[in-house]
Amino acid sequence: MEMMPMANKVVPLFGYGAYRFPWGAAIKEMRTGKWLKVYIGPGTAQEIDVSNIEVILHDNGIEFVIGGDLREPG
Repeated sequence: MEMMPMANKVVPLFGYGAYRFPWGAAIKEMRTGKWLKVYIGPGTAQEIDVSNIEVILHDNGIEFVIGGDLREPG
C-alpha cells in the first residue's frame, strides 16, 4: 500500500455563524454568505432549510427573494 502525501488529506473547513433575531435564530455559511438554516420561535424552534432558497433575514422576519437579488437592505 502506497502512502499518500499529507497535503492530499487536508480537508477545507468552512466557518459558520449563528445569529439571533427577535423571532428566532439562523445559521450562515461564512465563505459564501448564504443562509443555511432558520429556527423560528423561542419555544418550538421550528427548523427551516433555506440553503436552496434565497432569503434576507431582518429583525422583523424573513424576506424570500424572487429573481436572485441578494442585496442587503440599507
